[in-house]
Amino acid sequence: MPTIQVRTDDQTKTASAALFDRLGITMSEAINMFLRQAIMRGGIPFTLTVTDRKETGTEILENEILVDALKRYKFVNNKVDFDVAKIEPLFFALKTIGPEKNIRMTLQENAAKVRLSFKNRDYVLDYNFDEPDIVFILSREGGKLFLRDCNLASIGETLELF
Repeated sequence: MPTIQVRTDDQTKTASAALFDRLGITMSEAINMFLRQAIMRGGIPFTLTVTDRKETGTEILENEILVDALKRYKFVNNKVDFDVAKIEPLFFALKTIGPEKNIRMTLQENAAKVRLSFKNRDYVLDYNFDEPDIVFILSREGGKLFLRDCNLASIGETLELF
């Protein structure tokens, strides 16, 4: 197997090694993921932008949710690779409902499940990657299960209707 050498500064190496450790992957696995994604997408696998914007609390929350979900995905499926771009639309949609607590995401090959609390009620959102504009919202009350489907952009409005 060929070897690639990469030069970087100490701070970048230390910070990235700590991050990858939290994700449960090695530096080598992370670099291989980057290379595979670049090949698959035919370019850099993320958007290159210049901005003065600082990381917000919502983005930190998203990172923590994603790190936890990726760790469990790797453990359960014994796989390292997961195309994070598949769930970006869901994260953008979740921002519309405000900073809610107790969000937990479970990743599957073709779907993501999100458990969350909204106005003191628990919900499960079922997001299928094959139908990226539709979300199924489930809730239980009085021993009965309620189900609604909605467009990704109207998650907040649909939760209000429950």
